[in-house]
Formats: sequence, structure tokens, C-alpha cells
Amino acid sequence: MIRYNLELALHGLRRFPRSTLLAVLTVALGLAASMTTLTLLHVLSADPLPGLSQHLYLAWTDTVQAEPIKQIEMEGITMNVNYKHIRLPDAEALLLAHRAVRQTALADMSADVADGDGRHQQKQQTLLATTSSFIPMFGVTLRYGRGWSAAEDIARAPVAVIDLDLAQKLFGTGNAVGKNIRVKDVVFQVIGVISPFVPQPHFYEVQSWTYSATDRENLFVPYTAALDAGLEPNSDSDGCDASLSAAARSFNATFGKEQVRYCAWLSYWVQLDTPRQQADYRSYLMHYAEQQKALAGYKKPSNAELYGVSAWLKKWNVIPDSVRLNVWMAISFLLLCMVNVAGLLAARFLHRSGEIGIRRALGAPRRSIFLQHILEASAVCVVGGVMALPLTLLGLHILRQQSGSFNDLARLDPLMFVLLFVLALAAGVVTGVVPAWRASAVEPGLQVKSE
Repeated sequence: MIRYNLELALHGLRRFPRSTLLAVLTVALGLAASMTTLTLLHVLSADPLPGLSQHLYLAWTDTVQAEPIKQIEMEGITMNVNYKHIRLPDAEALLLAHRAVRQTALADMSADVADGDGRHQQKQQTLLATTSSFIPMFGVTLRYGRGWSAAEDIARAPVAVIDLDLAQKLFGTGNAVGKNIRVKDVVFQVIGVISPFVPQPHFYEVQSWTYSATDRENLFVPYTAALDAGLEPNSDSDGCDASLSAAARSFNATFGKEQVRYCAWLSYWVQLDTPRQQADYRSYLMHYAEQQKALAGYKKPSNAELYGVSAWLKKWNVIPDSVRLNVWMAISFLLLCMVNVAGLLAARFLHRSGEIGIRRALGAPRRSIFLQHILEASAVCVVGGVMALPLTLLGLHILRQQSGSFNDLARLDPLMFVLLFVLALAAGVVTGVVPAWRASAVEPGLQVKSE
């Protein structure tokens, strides 16, 4: 029965080629517009570290010994200070306490990097100054060698882990373990090589950049060794102790040794695997904040927070409102297209009322008539889905040519490819319900008599 009705549906498509083509093009345009915007939203809202991010938390406590800073002025624009950085002494105290499964302090820095002989140089490479726990904690894939140990953190060992791309540029080979590199003229030994690490979004240092297919840290070093090498964090601090001079605490001050110790510039992340661990660590963090007695003199209440990855990204509003607006506009356009297609199909089906009446008079049940026309509507939308695929790829290509920090990520992945055809089939069923129902409601007696 289904096969017979499918043959009738396909025959119906061939009988009216012009209206069929018009319906297919209308569906294709609506689906392509929706899939282009949905694909971008899908990329931007994806889990940056699947299987790991639900266990990662940004830990923060305000221990800056100064009056609260709520806003800063930058080139005439008022900005809120909300990076949630902590000071170096607090990071070291929290690391020493080791109250989480894993914990790490980190900050993005930049430096010129060269091979040991200085013959091959890469200008202003972004590096991550962090601790030994970062690589296992964030699931970074080691290709050669190893990460550094906690003992090397304490010893301030000048060791480095680089990615494959930087290894190829500096040494012409992926396996650069044992070779030396120069970071701001300080020699570091490469002890490991990783696959390029590009989580989207760049959630653990979101103030450096949010989305990018090209920006990433390609060099990882102990933060202690980075400070010994005279490197400075890229991002701004969340404030400095009042003991620093006014010039050192100003927003435009050059970051130096004083700021390293007395300003909040480190992000602090912890791994907590169970709700109990989260509750315990939250209590510990609040207790740590309450012990900072010196803050009372600056009219600061005890303040500590723990953000999961999704909550942290939501706080930063990493998905622009314009992207969501474009999705709703595209879906509205798709609905308008479907209404037009439904009207077109209804006119086609009712044009065949005589044929439907004869089938009904010969004993065809209403459900068979309904199934035939639902299949015809679904076929129109599936063919429209096939035509929407190249249109969607073209839309994503155009989107990648536009300026924007995230547009270069707009690419159709297998999941969205499947969603395109699921959406096309669903649109066919929904669009065809009313026209098919009206076609199946044709009275056979009246139609046969009129014939």
C-alpha cells in the first residue's frame, strides 16, 4: 500500500513540473536560510570540552586589598571589571591547599619564540603560563614526550610543551622533544608536543579572545618559569592592592614585577567530579575569603564564587544576541515559505478532485488518499532539502567572508547535515497535513456525478 501510494505521489510531482519546481525552490530557500543561521548558533553553543567541561569550575575570591573598583574608563568608554582574576599569593595558597581533584592557575602571555640557534623565529606567539595539572585537567592530547610535573612547577624549571604546528615551523619536524627554544631570549627545553588545542569558545581565558579558528596558545610553560623569563600577562587585571602607587594601579600602567605580586591577573580553575565535591569546595573557598581579615579595612565583605563552564559562558554572554535574532528571523522566513508551499499544494490537490473522487468510488479509503498526498508533500520538501544543501554551503561560505570573530567557524558538520534532512522531512509532513486532509475529505459521489 505504501509503495503504491508513493508511486502515485511521484507521478503527481511529474504531472505538474512548474508548480513542483516552484514549491521545491521555495522550500530550499527557507531551509537554507534556517540551516545557515542554525549552524552558526550550533557552533557557538557547542560544548568546548565534551566529557570534561561539566567537571571544570572557575574559582574566584576577591582579596585585592583596596577599595572596590566597579568601573573603569577606557578611551571614553565605561567598562565593568569582571574578569574574575585572583592575585598570585592567593593562587599559590589555593594550589598548596590542593582541595580539588585537580587545580590550575593560568594566564595568556605573548612573546617572540625561536629555535635554540635563533635561526627560525615566530613573532608574538601566544603562550599559556600555567601549572602541571592543566594538560590532564583540560584533556590536552600529547603526541610526543610528556607534560611537566608538580616538582618542576616548584623548581621553576624552564621547560615547555609546544604544539605540532609550532614544532614544524621551528624545527621542521613534529617530534621536537629534547630541543631548545628561546622565549624572550630565555632558553626553555621542549619536553612535550601536543596536538593543536583549540576549544571553542576559549572559555578559560575568555577575555583574551572568545571564538577563533586561528588564534590559540601554541606554547605551554610553568607560570613560575614564565615570570622568571620576564613575561607579562596579556589581559588586564581586576585591580591592585592599595599599597601600590597610584601610577602602578592605573589602568594603563605597564605590567611589572610589582603588579605580578599585588594585582589580580590569574584565572584559577578546579576540577570537581561530584556535587559533594562542589559543595565542599564552595564552602572552603568562602572560608578562605572570610580569613582575609585585612579586607575589612577596605569595606569589603567576604566574597567568593564558583562558576561552571556553562554558567561562566552565560555570564560573559559569549553568544551574541544578533546570532539568536538571525535564527528567529530565518525560522520565521522558513514558516512563511511553508505556508506558501501549503497553499500551493492545496491548490494542486483540489485540482485533482475528480481523480480523487473516482479512487474513492472504486473503494480507496480516506487514509490511502491522505497517505498519498502526505507522501507527495514530503517528497517536495525532501527534494527541497537536497537543493538546500549547496545553498546552505554557499551561505556559510559567504558568512565566513564577513568580518567577525566567530564567522570563520561557520562550517556544516555531520550532525547539522543530518538535521537538514530531518528538518526537510518534518516540514513536508507538517506542510502536507492540511492539504492532504482536505484532499481525503473529497466526497466521491459528487465528484463522479460531476464527471
